[in-house]
Amino acid sequence: MALPREWRAYDGAVDTSGLTEVGFTEIVQWSILIGVAALIAYWIYRSMDHPLLALTQTPAGPRPTRRALVTYILVTPILVTAWWSFFSLVLIVNENALNPAQIVIFPIALIIAIRTLAFIAPRAAHELAKVIPIALVAFVILDGNIRNVEEMGEILDQIAEIQITIPALLLLFAYDYLLTAIWYWGWIRWGRPRWQARRSGEHVADDDGGVAVLPDADGADRGA
Repeated sequence: MALPREWRAYDGAVDTSGLTEVGFTEIVQWSILIGVAALIAYWIYRSMDHPLLALTQTPAGPRPTRRALVTYILVTPILVTAWWSFFSLVLIVNENALNPAQIVIFPIALIIAIRTLAFIAPRAAHELAKVIPIALVAFVILDGNIRNVEEMGEILDQIAEIQITIPALLLLFAYDYLLTAIWYWGWIRWGRPRWQARRSGEHVADDDGGVAVLPDADGADRGA
């Protein structure tokens, strides 16, 4: 599809101030741009705001199937890479005051923050994961101040000179596995059953076959 004459001399800014006529092509192109950007931002936020390990309800409680566990292990690095690429690309494309080090740091820090909240404060994670991607895309589209190809190349060259340490990469790619393990074994398998039983005053069977006796509301223990 040929670009409108006004866009052929692209200088890094989607400037429509010189247009004297708005036609079918301009509206369709902007509609496609906004629609695709919104879909990508929506997918990013919906994939970030909750634990990624799928659980199935069983008589023993929520448990992951073997297929769900393998899927989680294989898909998580792909999702992390997609999140990292999305946030980095938005910051690189938009002409902003961030330096190359900040463009490297902010996407990683944002992913860590959202994924942490997904386990300890799901509602906050949902709101943060929803607002940030959509707000960044909307800012780029509405602001229209986009770097040209040469400027993007310079930024990428400067970013390439910044070394990301092994601990930082492990934090980015392995952190979700650690959070999921703590969430599943510490809360789903151990903490939540005891918390629910304590509220109802019931017994909870331990994994070793023993029984944890929890007091009733009146302080007396129930019999087995």
